[in-house]
Amino acid sequence: KRTRKIDLENSGLIFSITTFDGRNESTPFVLCLGHSWISIDNKTGHTVRLKDYEIKDNETVTFSIWAISDHFGIVFNLEEEFIRQSGRYVGRQSLSVNIDESKLQTIEEYMSKNDRWDFGMNCSRFSVGLWNEVVNESQKLKTPFLLETPTKVKKAMNEFESVQTDRDFSNAGNVFFYENDTRTELKLCQ
Repeated sequence: KRTRKIDLENSGLIFSITTFDGRNESTPFVLCLGHSWISIDNKTGHTVRLKDYEIKDNETVTFSIWAISDHFGIVFNLEEEFIRQSGRYVGRQSLSVNIDESKLQTIEEYMSKNDRWDFGMNCSRFSVGLWNEVVNESQKLKTPFLLETPTKVKKAMNEFESVQTDRDFSNAGNVFFYENDTRTELKLCQ
């Protein structure tokens, strides 16, 4: 039952959590467990910085925890690449809120403490943890589960009236990650 609402202005910094439960990508012999991630849309009229990365006005940055061969941790803008190149994550659900620029420091601190993938820190745990660290009490996701999954994140988001389906991330830039505070760009194989 959708009983909670977040009023959103299409200006300033827009902070979102997105989840995809994987159901429409699963096949009889391949189970897709889905993916959850965070995004920041910059609609401030000026450039803002997250770590050393400049998020230009009208640009989006997405990020989450990944276990890829080059990096077991936070990767930026990989979600948009999968959407654009492979048509992935159809039916994804997003919840968004406006945040002050001062919250970028909170986001950076959370990323510094949680830039790793392991069985205790998956994409959903990372995303829900960061969301709940940044938003106010009435906007927090209630996930009383030991292990967060995209399906459980979707269930928690369904308490809100303001969930958006198939949010656009096409304003995201290149794919990259940080290793020892050095940014490394990635290219996906096609």
